[in-house]
Amino acid sequence: MTDTSNALEPILSFLHRYVPYTQMRPVHQEYLAMYLEQVFYAENDVILKSEDGSVDRFYIIKQGSVSVEKEPLRIAETILGPGDCFPITGLLQNSAVNFQHRAIKSTICYKLKQSHFEYLMQQSDVFRHFCTQKNLDNHTE
Repeated sequence: MTDTSNALEPILSFLHRYVPYTQMRPVHQEYLAMYLEQVFYAENDVILKSEDGSVDRFYIIKQGSVSVEKEPLRIAETILGPGDCFPITGLLQNSAVNFQHRAIKSTICYKLKQSHFEYLMQQSDVFRHFCTQKNLDNHTE
């Protein structure tokens, strides 16, 4: 482990609990950990909605839960929890989300800028495969 990864140990420890991060090469794990920013959302805070336009961040839920809801009815399609990520479809298609993402309770997310997401997609076969496969399987983004 490098000196950089020692400083990033809390984030790396979290990532090591979830796929696809556990399967990524250490250099890619460290890159991801280095550029993640931690953000807090209070209960019922809207994290993303279609009116925000094209998405420019990748989110990984650290703690709490997020409801993926049909707008404007707020009917939950999916509930996401720790280790889950979003909005892959919006990032891959450079588009807005089709569903509102709302914190169900106090929630902490890691977020990654789109440029870092794109770099990781280019460099990590594991991450790219996960994101493209999840995009094919996921209809609630």
